[in-house]
Amino acid sequence: MPSSRPGAGGGPAEREAPEARAPRVPPEPVDGLDLRHTLNVLKRRRGVIAGCTLLLTVLAAIIVFQLTPRYTAETEVMLDTRKRQVVDLQAVVSGLQSDAAVVRSEVEVLQSPALAGKVVKKLDLAANKLFNPRLAPPGFWDRFNPIALVADWFGEIFGLPEAASLSPEQQKQADFDVAVANLLRHLVIFNDGRSYIIKIRFESPDPALAAAIVNTYGELYLLGQLDAKFAATKRASDWLDDHLSELKQKVKASDEAVQFFKQTHHLTQATNGITVSTQQLSELNSQLIIATADRAQKEANLRQVQDMIRNQNGADSAAQVLASPVIQKLKEQQAQVRRQEAELSARYRPAHPAMINIRAELADLNKKISEEVNSITHGMSNEVVAARTRESTLRDQLQLLQRTTAQQDTDQVGLRELERQADANRALYENFLNRFKQTTAQQDIQESDATVVSAASTPAIPSFPKTLTFIGLALALSLICGLVLAFALEHLDNGFRSAEQIEQLAGVSCLGIVPGMPMGRRPHDFVLQQPVSSYAEAIRSVRTALRFSNVDAPPKIVVVTSSVPEEGKSVFSVSLARSVARSGGRALIIDCDLRHPTLSGLLGEAKGADLVALFGEGADISQLIQVDDQSSLRYIPTRGGTANPQDLLGSQHMKNFLESMRARYDLIVLDAPPVLAVTDAIVLSHAADATLFMIRWEKTPRQVALGALKLLQTQGRHLAGVVLTRVNVRKHAKYGYGDYGYYYGRYGDYYGKEA
Repeated sequence: MPSSRPGAGGGPAEREAPEARAPRVPPEPVDGLDLRHTLNVLKRRRGVIAGCTLLLTVLAAIIVFQLTPRYTAETEVMLDTRKRQVVDLQAVVSGLQSDAAVVRSEVEVLQSPALAGKVVKKLDLAANKLFNPRLAPPGFWDRFNPIALVADWFGEIFGLPEAASLSPEQQKQADFDVAVANLLRHLVIFNDGRSYIIKIRFESPDPALAAAIVNTYGELYLLGQLDAKFAATKRASDWLDDHLSELKQKVKASDEAVQFFKQTHHLTQATNGITVSTQQLSELNSQLIIATADRAQKEANLRQVQDMIRNQNGADSAAQVLASPVIQKLKEQQAQVRRQEAELSARYRPAHPAMINIRAELADLNKKISEEVNSITHGMSNEVVAARTRESTLRDQLQLLQRTTAQQDTDQVGLRELERQADANRALYENFLNRFKQTTAQQDIQESDATVVSAASTPAIPSFPKTLTFIGLALALSLICGLVLAFALEHLDNGFRSAEQIEQLAGVSCLGIVPGMPMGRRPHDFVLQQPVSSYAEAIRSVRTALRFSNVDAPPKIVVVTSSVPEEGKSVFSVSLARSVARSGGRALIIDCDLRHPTLSGLLGEAKGADLVALFGEGADISQLIQVDDQSSLRYIPTRGGTANPQDLLGSQHMKNFLESMRARYDLIVLDAPPVLAVTDAIVLSHAADATLFMIRWEKTPRQVALGALKLLQTQGRHLAGVVLTRVNVRKHAKYGYGDYGYYYGRYGDYYGKEA
């Protein structure tokens, strides 16, 4: 790069210009999820994600294929809540009710140790090594169990008594209990809460055994229900049979007491259950009522006729008189004579003999009628007297019978009490007898309250492990772990990867990104050998950025430093100086690391005096400055071993020397030691026009770099910016950063070799 005017920026005011610039304010962070950043993280950490996913998935697959397959068999039992009893025996053995509590109760019955014990006995599971660990061969853990070894060791030291051996019966019972516990441990019984179906599941390495266990469970459960009903019916029958003989004796005794009481008190009853005296009393009472009514009627008729006779109102017209056939015949004759009289009176005078005869005949008829009325009245009087006599007789008989019936009613109270007792004993006996017959008949027709709707078959496919499901789940979980690990590594990544990160976190401009070189290649030689390479272009970009950091007074004396060693500052210093020299400019590089000099190793061993000789009396500057063999670069090496580097570098003599060199060179590069190691770079920054801070890409911890930058900003001067060194441009381009390195890696072919 052509240098600026010789002597430009030589004054103090001009050299202070960079310091007067306003500090760079880091951009505000973006709130929320940055999708591009997330995709970039996934892209640059894809190796971690893929490796973690593959490793964990393979491990999971190995574990899954090492697991012992287990098979699950299932039997479905449905509770039958319908009552299908041939006889009504609900009071003795009732069916299941259709509520949730009953279903849960039946589930508990199926899970009971008693039923499990029946299954163990029927299938002889106590002799199966799957249910009796004592029969299984000892495994690795059994042989080398540290707990058992420690227990035996303590027993030997302290003389603890060994566990008492079990008798054959006790050992058999212990094996049985262990088999029951193991059976219940792998047994699953449940109801979905919406139906009466109970599912019985069992898991075992032996598929045939799993099916046999659940089918046996269903069979024994149904047999248990039948046994319970049969036992309840048998108990009811025995109890009823015991009480029937006693009730039979009570019925016989009560019937005999009733008969004896009737005979003693002459309480003869008719067929309808009413006593004879009561029946006679009812009949006499009815007859008395009839007789009284008849007497009253006859008296009324007699009075009516007598009243007509006394009042001469024509008693012959009374109904009782007219009922007489004689009166009726006489009345007919009277009517006929009266008709003849009327006919004769129309023709004859009253004195005519015919008229006299007819009147005589009419008078005779009236006399006969009167005599007949008197006869009828006398007869009615006799009937009244007879009716009165009959009524009196019936009344006397009724009173006598009432006195007799009153005594019988008193006796009837006791009789009814005896009869009620006899009826109650008889009804109870008949009820017990009917129940006994029903219970006896029910013993032969008992049905269980459940049915097996789906018997288990031998499973062909293991239920555990679900190979594809487990591997798929492991793949998903391992992928999640890989993503978590990737973002964790990204979060724990403590280095700088882009110019944007430096500007955001440090608030300092990044002047450039310098690509790294492969092992065995010397980057500072690359500037000369391939001047159009990406590395040489990166150095020229830094030169341009450095020049325009202060347009009015481009810096000439530049301090190059870093936070810690191995940042590439010395290589960058030589590359920068060589780039200026190759472009035709005059460049001088001074190795200011008086403790660990590196310039001699990069440009060749010092042939004469070094920088320390500058501070001696009568130092010849021409002897200090040496020439690079590959370029026109001038450099001043250092051999090291100086006791007081800060005093020498910060001395007025050093400042005067640099001021004297300002007019002779376009760029003076001071290769200073790291900031955090010593304060040499800070001292030199006060004598320089600008300070370049090197940060190694991805390696330098952020806290270290930020701490060194803070020292330079607070104690040093003229911090021009930061340079990101030793960047892996291909990896950097894959990360998706949009700075210089992206183009160096993405479009590296754009930079060809020099012709």
